[in-house]
This record gives sequence, structure tokens and C-alpha cells, in this order.
Amino acid sequence: MIDGLDTESGYGEFGNAAEVVEMRELSYEEQKAYVKKLWQKDPKKYYEWKEDYCIRLNRLPDFFGTRDNPIPIDESKL
Repeated sequence: MIDGLDTESGYGEFGNAAEVVEMRELSYEEQKAYVKKLWQKDPKKYYEWKEDYCIRLNRLPDFFGTRDNPIPIDESKL
């Protein structure tokens, strides 16, 4: 476990990291499309990944923000 986090939430330990790496390679517009695809495919896994892995651990702060300052996103409007 990382910092009390269940690393199997979302896409699993290595899947979570792989999704972050993929997002870092994309432009902002491509990130929006990628996030929408992840959300549409499996909302539960997506929200676990977003909240537990990205926001809580301050990954992808330019897109999701940080745990102290999350950026609100309406995935249905991406």
C-alpha cells in the first residue's frame, strides 16, 4: 500500500501508473478525449483512478489538480 492507499483500486497498481504515463504524453485536448474514453469504458475504475491515484497522490496536477486544490471536471461534457 502507498500512503494508506489500496494500489489495486482503479486500474491496479501498474495500470494506474500506465494511464498517468499515457496522459503525460498527450496534449490537453487529447487528454480530454482520453479521459472521456476511460470514463465511458468503466466509470468505477476511472473515478477510483482519478480520486485515489491522480488527485490524492498529486499526479497530473495540470489536468486534475491536487488533493489541496482539485480541478472540477464534468466528464460528460468533455
